[in-house]
Formats: sequence, C-alpha cells, structure tokens
Amino acid sequence: MSSILQEFDISWIQEYLPASLDIKQTILLGSVGLAVFSSYNFIWFYIRPIFSPMRSLKGPPGGSWLFGHLPQTRDVPAVGDWHRDQLRKHGHVFVYKGLLNQDRLCTTDPKALQHVLNNSFVYQKPHEARYSLSRLVGEGLLFVEGDVHKRQRRIMNPAFGMLHIREMTEIFVAKSNELRDALKKHSSSSHETGEWTHTEMLSHLSCTTLDIIGLAGFDYRFNALDNLVRKDQGENELSLAFSQILNSMSHFPFLGFLKMWFPIFRLITFDTRARAERSSKKTMETIGRKLVEERKQLLKEEMKKGQVSKAKDLLTLLIRANLAASGGGGAYGDKSLSDEEVMNQIPTFLMAGHETTSTATTWALFSLASHPDVQTKLREELLAFPSDTPTMDELNGLEYLDRVVKETLRYHAVVSGTIRVAEEDDVIPLEQPFTDKHGTVRHEIIMKKGDGIFIPIRVVDTLQEVWGDDGEKYNPDRWLDPPKRSASVPSVWANQLSFIAGPRSCIGFRFALVEMKALLFALVRSFEFKLAVDADDVVGKVGIVTRPALRSRPQEGHQLPLLIRQV
Repeated sequence: MSSILQEFDISWIQEYLPASLDIKQTILLGSVGLAVFSSYNFIWFYIRPIFSPMRSLKGPPGGSWLFGHLPQTRDVPAVGDWHRDQLRKHGHVFVYKGLLNQDRLCTTDPKALQHVLNNSFVYQKPHEARYSLSRLVGEGLLFVEGDVHKRQRRIMNPAFGMLHIREMTEIFVAKSNELRDALKKHSSSSHETGEWTHTEMLSHLSCTTLDIIGLAGFDYRFNALDNLVRKDQGENELSLAFSQILNSMSHFPFLGFLKMWFPIFRLITFDTRARAERSSKKTMETIGRKLVEERKQLLKEEMKKGQVSKAKDLLTLLIRANLAASGGGGAYGDKSLSDEEVMNQIPTFLMAGHETTSTATTWALFSLASHPDVQTKLREELLAFPSDTPTMDELNGLEYLDRVVKETLRYHAVVSGTIRVAEEDDVIPLEQPFTDKHGTVRHEIIMKKGDGIFIPIRVVDTLQEVWGDDGEKYNPDRWLDPPKRSASVPSVWANQLSFIAGPRSCIGFRFALVEMKALLFALVRSFEFKLAVDADDVVGKVGIVTRPALRSRPQEGHQLPLLIRQV
C-alpha cells in the first residue's frame, strides 16, 4: 500500500516523526484513518458509483481505487490520445474513473457540450478544483460561481471590449518589438556568418507576456524580459511571489492531495507548501491593495478636477467603472466590485493572461518550425506590411496570420480539457443517440447531483468527424473554407472550444488573440525558426496549461529549444 505514496512528496513530515517510525506507513495509516473517521466523503466516494446511472454507460475497465484511469490519460505520446482512443472503442459517450474511484462522463456530442457549458449554475467547477484554484489566484473571476460570477463578469466585460483592446495594442506591439530586439542582440554574433543561434523560446515568451500583462493589466513593470536578457536573478517582489505560487502548484505532495479532497486536512498549516503559499499570498495582497488604493485615489483626484485619466490598464478601467457606479463614493452595489474583489482580479489577470498566451505562441513557433512552407508564407505576408508598429485593426487584417493563429489554437489548445460537476440532478440532451452497455439506445444522459463530466477540449478541436480526415494535422489553409460541421461546436470564437463557451467562456480571448498576433508579427518578420531537436522529442506536459517539454530530458522542465536566424 505504501507504494501509492511514491507519487507524492511527503518528506516535509519527517521532522515531526520519531526516527523509529516508517514515514510512509505512518502517513498512509494515519491519513486514511483520519479521513475515514473525520470525513463522510471518504466512504461516500466509494459508495455513490454503485447508485449512479452512469454504471450503465460503456467505458474502459480497471482503474485504481485512488487514481482511477488518470495515470493512463497521461501515459500517452500526445495530450488527448487516451480519450480519443476510448471514443473510438466506446463511442461518443463513455465513462471512466477519476480520482477516488469517481465516475467521470466524457462526451464529444455538441448538443451535450452546449447544454453543460450554457448551464453554469448547474454545472460548476469541482469543489476540490476550486480549492486548489483559490490557493493560486484567490477568489477572482476564475474562482467564483453562480450569481457572484454573473455579477463580476457583467461588470468586467466592458474592460475587455474591442475599444480598450485597441488602446492596449500599443503595449503588445512595443513589448513584442522589445523581445525582437533582445533576440537580435542574442543572435548578433552569428548574424554576419548566417549561422543559426540556439534559443530557448518558452522562457523568452513567458517573460514577455508577464511584462505585457503587468502593464496592460495594472500598469506594473515586472521587467522580466530585461532581467532574463541580463541574466539578473533579482526578480521584483510581485514577480517572485507569483513565481513561488506557481512553483508550489507544480508539485503535488500527498498532504496537498488530502487537503484538496478532505477539508479537515486544511487545518494543517505548518507544512512547507502552506508556509510558502501564505508568504506569497501576503505579498501579493499587500502589493495588490497598494495598487488599488493608489489608483483609486488618483482617479478620485482627476474626477474632482474634471480630468479624464489616460491610463489604459484593466485595473484602472475597473476602478473607474466602480467610482462611476458609486458616484465617486465608497458604496458598492450590484453594479460595482468591492475593493477586495478588485484586488482578487490581479492574480487572476496574472494567471489567465500570462501562461496561456506565452504557451500558445510557443506552440505556434513549434508548428512554424515544423512546417517551413507555412512559416515562409507567413513571413512574406508580414514583410509586405510597411511598418513594424501595426494597430489592432491592421493585425486583424493580416489574413494568413489570422489563419495561423486559428489553426494553432485549434491544434494546440493550451487548456486540454476542463471538468464540471452537476450541482443538482439534470438530464443532458444529445444530438446523436448512443447505445449503453446493456444494448439500450439512449437519447439523453441522466446526471445525478455530484456526477462529473470531462470536456475534452483538445479532442473536440481535432475530431475528424468535425474537422475532416486531416483534423489531427496542422493546416492553416483549412480556414479558407472551414468544414460546415464545425459550426456545431460550442464556441465564442472560430468554431473551436479553445476559449470554451457559455457564461464561463474566456473573458479575455480578444486580448489574447491580439497579443499573440503582435508577438508573431514581430518574431516571424525578423527571424527564421528551426527546431533544435527532433519534433518527436517535443511533448506536451499537462499542468495548468499544456506546455512543451523534451521527452529525452524531462528533468529539465518545460522548454522549447529552437534555432533562430535573422532575416
């Protein structure tokens, strides 16, 4: 039994145990015992599948009592391969085992997906996932559900409209050109001879998008790219705090698993991860509160003088809307956010606007390096543009760039899937019926309160039944005449699930698209890109987002080594 703990880091507890005790046996027996006698969930987790209507659905056999089929979903050559294989075996509706023996529905039926995503009051993030998310980004827009989410989303929507994105494009372009200049300096020694320069692109793009979200999100200068170029390890306070939070979430210690599933273990606050999280969150809250107070005071003074602030960042836009809704006072109602709610959006902006765009742009460069003909065609379009400082409308007017971005986000959906749990009994309608394991044809799926459903974003975005025989291949020209079947995919953009759909769709998708186009415009216009390793050596590793890593050197973490040469 102690072999179960091999997946987890439990070394933190050793200092609290007598040397004579075996750490794994102690932790296993103690935690299981405490879970059984202190949390009814432990027993209910293993009993409820017996009464679930999902017992009649087809699905793979086996699955461990603790991890279910999750190890199999990760032990595949490419993200989504396991789910795709199960769909071929069992049809477009099947069930598999998640953590703690829980049945998890999976379907690619567009009508079913539309129903789940549109009914966000019924289908919400799992409570354990919300707990983990709260440790990372606090109780911002990504965390809240129900009426609170509906109110926050309604208030924040205008800040992410095209008018404000158009004004922010200047920041996107300036920082993209700063990255271009840094890479030119990095490759200057080989430019004269025409040789290629080895470059790790993920870190460069991650630093650039961190700088962008700092300026566009709350007018804060991280200077992350400059620090990377100068090899300066002195991160500023907010950047360091956010990095520590991300690092703590990238590890999955056994105690973290227990805290996620059994709330009683959250009373344990002396472990290393909890201490690091508290310290980092305190720093982020202190800086966030200072940013909110400074911005609010500045806007109040401008309102008294009859001036209009020229600030373009999202935080200022939210505070300005708050002050307008309250008449410049401090009263908060249905049309405004509290200071605490505004402050909670800062780590949300950092998380949602940083890793996602940098990772998507990294995968775009991987595909361009893997398809030289696509890269050449894109560069020809970009070089024909007469300026290196395009506006948002000019970026959106570059047709082939638009097709490359659409295809990248379809083929490399950086969030490979998402889970929802029914908060009440429900019936999910289907576009196409399925046959259960008893031979009965069903036209709907019965869900009981607590049943979970996995939405396989990456699989739906590459499904051959939707995208054609080349659905699992990279082909930007498909967007010249997208398959009619793709119109059935629930979506807010380009008939794909990458930004999901419904009330919980990505509020910042327009922000991300223009930012990604600005980055690709600056880079592909100035450099040729070639893979520094075999394409088969690059694999996607699923975490908060699916980032590239090397199959041959997994210990080195996430990376994408490329060879670059100035045009």
